[in-house]
Amino acid sequence: MKYIGLDIHKKDTQACVLDETGKVILVKRVRTDVSDIGHLFGMIEAENEKLAVVMEATGFYFWIYDLIVARGHDVKVVHPTKAKVLMQSKSKTDKNDAFMLADLLCLGRLEGIYVPSQEIRDMRDLTRHRESLARKRGDLKREIIAALDQRGIKVPSEYRTNFTQKYKDWARSLNDFVINEKLDMLDLCQEKIQNVEKLIEERYGKDEDVQLIRTVPGIGLVTAAVVKAEIGDLTRFRSAENLAAYIGVSPITSQSGDRTWGGHTGHGNTRVKHVLIEATLFHYRFCPDSRISSYYLRKKERIGNKKAIVASSRKLLEALYCMISRKETFHAH
Repeated sequence: MKYIGLDIHKKDTQACVLDETGKVILVKRVRTDVSDIGHLFGMIEAENEKLAVVMEATGFYFWIYDLIVARGHDVKVVHPTKAKVLMQSKSKTDKNDAFMLADLLCLGRLEGIYVPSQEIRDMRDLTRHRESLARKRGDLKREIIAALDQRGIKVPSEYRTNFTQKYKDWARSLNDFVINEKLDMLDLCQEKIQNVEKLIEERYGKDEDVQLIRTVPGIGLVTAAVVKAEIGDLTRFRSAENLAAYIGVSPITSQSGDRTWGGHTGHGNTRVKHVLIEATLFHYRFCPDSRISSYYLRKKERIGNKKAIVASSRKLLEALYCMISRKETFHAH
């Protein structure tokens, strides 16, 4: 068994290869492209030999991971921050980093992270693209409102509901070049959002987990798709509590001596956290007598609206965990 540490960068990748005793047998730097990385592994591979490979998670590691896995090797992807804690080297160089990764892999001291399947990655691409378009749409709306304010133009009372078709027709009637340009961009952005939502419906509307999530009152296609795409394989979480901690809706308790404090939530997957909080509000509106809604009302009286919404979103997440694990639809009571 050979152990390979890859310190990957956009332009170049530093490789270090160790044998089973931990001895360095190859140190090589190659370009980060399909042909050079393929050639590197062609040099290292022996007949029917399976290699153990480790790399840090970057914004572009997926294609490298797929390339090596397709050659039949075991690939472990590690969190950069956690790996750095273990990588004790006198100097910070790509060669030292690649060696330390290979050495830690050989010693069995590295814990790999979850690598989503290609299907989940494709789903994430779509939902995150829609999220990006929605942010742009919001920015354009704010720019149009600011442009009207800068010109001292007051919106007539009959058009106060922003960005209905009547509102946009009125804004265009002002014959302002800049405002018209922004309205054109807004219409285009809305069209692109509709295109993405149509594709999400075509690809994932019949997905079993998406359909189960949508049985919760207040949750629609986009929210269900975001939850499925961002969580990925639910079996990687031992319990609903583990999932809540990953999302960032689990309260943290801190202690120092006799003093204990807490209540705030930690960092997590902000995409899921955002849509869960939004879904909780919609759920309360559409299903005010459910257990989740009742929990929200009780919490609201004790800790206030904002904290109650976050606490209730955790209850919703726990319900989703049970539903998907057991393949059951939502039960309000």
